[in-house]
Amino acid sequence: MKSGNGDNGWLTGRLYFNREDKRVIIKRPRSGFGYTMNFGNKWTWIFYVIFAMIIIVLIIVG
Repeated sequence: MKSGNGDNGWLTGRLYFNREDKRVIIKRPRSGFGYTMNFGNKWTWIFYVIFAMIIIVLIIVG
């Protein structure tokens, strides 16, 4: 797979999974606007875990 916004790595046109691409946030190529995250990058998963933990804590405390 190559880096960049080519068709490699795009699943269903909305999800991007490319382990070779080091970017975390990717611009959607065909929509003209909007961004998505590279699910092949470990930092994306770390972000989602931290975000989920914050939401869970807010629900328990609130």
